[in-house]
Amino acid sequence: MGRPPGRKEPSFRRTVVLLCLLFALSLALYIGSIILPYDIFTHVSRTPISMPEIADRKPLPAVLFLATFAALFGLYAIAYRICRLRPARELAPLVLLLGLGLALPLCLTYPIGAGDVVDYVTHGEELAYFGQNPLVIPPAHVEGARFAAYSAFRYISPNYGPLWMHVSALVVWAMGNQSLLLNLLGFKAVAVFSYLTQAVLIYLILRRREPELAPAGLLFFAWNPLILYEFAVNGHNDATMMALALLGILLWELERPLLMTVALTLSFLIKIPTAPLLLLFLLAAARARSDRPLSFKTLVSGGLLALAVVGLAYLSLPDPLPALTNLSQRSDLFTHSLPTIASLLLRMAGWEREAAQQAVRLAALAALGGWYGICLLSTWIKPARALQNAYLFVLFLLLFTTPWFQPWYVTWLVALAALQPTASAPAQAGLFSMTVMVSYVIYGFVWFWIPHIANWENTLGINLMAVSTTFLLPWAYSAWLLGKPRLFRFRVICGR
Repeated sequence: MGRPPGRKEPSFRRTVVLLCLLFALSLALYIGSIILPYDIFTHVSRTPISMPEIADRKPLPAVLFLATFAALFGLYAIAYRICRLRPARELAPLVLLLGLGLALPLCLTYPIGAGDVVDYVTHGEELAYFGQNPLVIPPAHVEGARFAAYSAFRYISPNYGPLWMHVSALVVWAMGNQSLLLNLLGFKAVAVFSYLTQAVLIYLILRRREPELAPAGLLFFAWNPLILYEFAVNGHNDATMMALALLGILLWELERPLLMTVALTLSFLIKIPTAPLLLLFLLAAARARSDRPLSFKTLVSGGLLALAVVGLAYLSLPDPLPALTNLSQRSDLFTHSLPTIASLLLRMAGWEREAAQQAVRLAALAALGGWYGICLLSTWIKPARALQNAYLFVLFLLLFTTPWFQPWYVTWLVALAALQPTASAPAQAGLFSMTVMVSYVIYGFVWFWIPHIANWENTLGINLMAVSTTFLLPWAYSAWLLGKPRLFRFRVICGR
């Protein structure tokens, strides 16, 4: 999409000045409200600790956190609008450089939003220094491990892929097992490098598909406050997972199905959620071949190649066969989500906890499976829709069916939304990435301020608060899109 009709295109110099000003304001907010109050050098000795604990769960830090991100999202929306008004290729290096200028200082913040990066350190130490498979043996069971005491999940094996175990081991081997600070910074470096890779890949894909949207799409991802918070501050491995997924999408664009298969397989060998994207894009690559035997060959060879890569990845770890069972260890966990609300309502109606959760889990899987089938069918009919269907699949997964929902999962959607040709997808993902930030205050502060209300009906109270603040606006926006005229709705759904 180009700039709206009837608007004068701002001069390039004015655009640069405005972006630099917005960058400076954003950086000042990050420094004053996030980096300085929660710097990593002061708080690393208190690991594990979170933002609410550092702030003693006082109201002022909670309000400041929300106000800061409200302002950051406002500045971000203005910057995105400016880039859409000025679709100049020359803006891309500046947008990327300024995005990196926000990410690097944020690395000096303690991971206040999640302790996952500390878990990565324990897994890397176990494999690099003790030669044991973290997918089989929890870090707490390794005698002599230095970092296990810092992990909140030290008694549980991770549900990541074998490739991430190797990345973790490489980081801890490079940083040594003497300093937790060095290792946290090492994993943040991996996350920021992956963030930078995602940004470049988004730009390259858009330059092929929608050249006029490339600078705006780049900024939509690189300046997104949730992206910067979850990757530069919290160091999540979702950044690496999505970098490999985007590489696979670029290779799909370049019509390299086998290389695409390798990239997408490596993506879910970091973390499992991108696994459904492999079949989606492999089907699109096969259907794009005009010759039927060649299409069949693409599907079969791609599937066999993916199985071979998965097998080699698991065999590269010690004691590989038991590691295949680890993915089920956290499958019974429920956090703020529509399935969680449903299971708690069933318990309120008299169901046993396990029966309620099992019923909701099966219903969610059936709904997700049905939607995935629709996405596959749409891709079969028109392979060019694969990218739009990937976005719609992840959107449905996050909005409706994942029981174990976390704020950083929305980063998957932001990366895919940046590639969409309609303005509705960035608006949808941008809105979702803003509302999800509220959950950090709901669970970290509000729960402790009003425990009697929050713990009503087995925590139904706090979950209703978190779900309403996180999902109601994205649900309403999605419903509004579906309520548009039929032709508009068809174009939005199909990405036309």
